[in-house]
Amino acid sequence: MFFYVILRYICRKRLRKTLNMARKLTMKDIAERLNISITTVSRALNNKSDIGESTRKAVLELAKEYDYSPNAIASSLRKSKSNLIGVVLPRLEHYFFSTVLKGIVSYAQKDDYIVSVGESGHNPKRESELIEHFIGMNVSGIILAPCRNEINISYVNALKQNNIPLILIDRIPKNFEGNYVQLNDFHGGQMAVRHLISQGYKKIAHIKGHEYSSIAEARFQGYLYALKLHNYEFNPAMVKTCEFVSAEEGYYFTKELMLSANKPDAIFTVTDEVALGVYEALKELDLKIAEDIGVVGFSNSMVSNYLCPRLTTIDQPGERIGENAYEFLRNSLEQNDTVFQKVFEAKLLIRESSVRTVHNGK
Repeated sequence: MFFYVILRYICRKRLRKTLNMARKLTMKDIAERLNISITTVSRALNNKSDIGESTRKAVLELAKEYDYSPNAIASSLRKSKSNLIGVVLPRLEHYFFSTVLKGIVSYAQKDDYIVSVGESGHNPKRESELIEHFIGMNVSGIILAPCRNEINISYVNALKQNNIPLILIDRIPKNFEGNYVQLNDFHGGQMAVRHLISQGYKKIAHIKGHEYSSIAEARFQGYLYALKLHNYEFNPAMVKTCEFVSAEEGYYFTKELMLSANKPDAIFTVTDEVALGVYEALKELDLKIAEDIGVVGFSNSMVSNYLCPRLTTIDQPGERIGENAYEFLRNSLEQNDTVFQKVFEAKLLIRESSVRTVHNGK
């Protein structure tokens, strides 16, 4: 019986070792098994003084038991300043974020930096996991487009403890005092509506983004300000709120607006993507864009210049925002006590979708 117990122990140990050889234990595995963060695991393995002795011991024992060894890249990064930059974006397929990434990569390559990209999918939990992952990789810095109006203060503190600069883009939390690059979305919304008013449109609807998006809210506030500035009465029925900011919602809300008793004669959309749905609905309703109803989008996406008629929109200079974000990150590495902030002014691109022509006495 004793021999059987010993034999079973040896077999289990060999099996465990074989399984470990098939898939090496990672810092994420250790973190999950001990119910701690990847950042804590990393700091324990690197013998940082701010980690409790019991936690350090648990991490080291588990790492030893499973023959944990960091990969070569991670080892080299810990020994010296890495040439790796982490970028976290909500949606990689979104035109604006793809141009932001292009700007970051084009400038980073000139300085021989490698850009590692993660997609949060507008999920705060996933966003935090990606940040922790990048901290564990000891990246030189992180560029983040937050998925909500607030960011997780715990990973902000972790970044500070590890001397990793953070640059925010696009959606900046209220009272944030760190580094950021953004567009003046309020001014953009205001410009869009004032242009429609200058073309003689009287009933201007707005298909907006969700309240949790600070950029969507800024564009909506710009819409309200422009109405007030020109003494136009605000009608809440003229405002529709998207959940996903999609072409499908643009289509649905346009049908809803145009089939109501109080129809708008112009629509300002929170993004060009939403405007795509607006175009489709107006086409089905046999309404002529610009003549019967004006349309203005926001983003200056690639498709905006190929719609018929071409879409008037607010330019969102993603590539320049990405370039500035990288420059701020590089400068932060050299001047870590300096805060870098930039706000791009909005630019209206007037095309055929909003230029009103004389039509049936209009």
